[in-house]
Amino acid sequence: MCRLLGSASPVPATVEAVLGGGQRQVFTDMARLHRDGWGTAWRDEHGAIRRHVRPATAVGDADLEETLASGASTARIVHLRLATMGLACSTENTHPFLADGMAFAHNGSLEPAGPIERLIGAEQRATLEGTTDSERYFAAVRTLVARGASTFDALVETVAALRIAYPHRSLNALLLTGTELFAVHASEDVPIPHGVFAASGIPADLLPRHHVDAYYLMRSRRGEDGSTQFASSGLDIAGWEPLPAETVTRVDLATLATETVPLSAAGPVGLVA
Repeated sequence: MCRLLGSASPVPATVEAVLGGGQRQVFTDMARLHRDGWGTAWRDEHGAIRRHVRPATAVGDADLEETLASGASTARIVHLRLATMGLACSTENTHPFLADGMAFAHNGSLEPAGPIERLIGAEQRATLEGTTDSERYFAAVRTLVARGASTFDALVETVAALRIAYPHRSLNALLLTGTELFAVHASEDVPIPHGVFAASGIPADLLPRHHVDAYYLMRSRRGEDGSTQFASSGLDIAGWEPLPAETVTRVDLATLATETVPLSAAGPVGLVA
């Protein structure tokens, strides 16, 4: 259960420039709850995907402040982690995950492990470094890409299969490649984890924005220059539009053209129930 931010723009931009001033404090507020690590991945000037993760709280972390203020890029994802119970706070378990020239961050918990494990090929399984279900979600996507599917098709088909196996779990995610940014909004009818919030010790009236009523809602914004942002709740995103439910949205980083596909358009991926 985590927070997600993704951005694509025609020229390199920092997170603060994309979101406006005051967002460092907003990230700090969210990190008091989502305190189990943070990470970011971005497209560098050569089109390669880079990654930086920290398995400790972002509260007071100068690295996060520097990332928000000076890490200019044409495409970036940022993740604040609230670890699923029992999963270690380690570098290997900290999002975004990076493999095969792609970076991936997920907001949700997929249990039991059986259905997702059956979607992972042997080659991708051998590259797993951590213990999270989220890294395995990413490995399932990479398995289809390795078999010849486009990244878009692989993501849509994997999410559709996981939605059948995990009907009450959030599959919200961001995936970044050197040429595309993807946002998954697949969390319809997923219950808000009020018990987790209560266990944090943070009073309900001090929780970040929309956590008690729209925790899994993903929103987006598109600027006149084609710049596009995606965010989960918690940021000050008044006026942003909700992403269509149960969809995957693609942004072409060269043109900033977008395309949204419903999960119902997916083909089978051979999930064994």
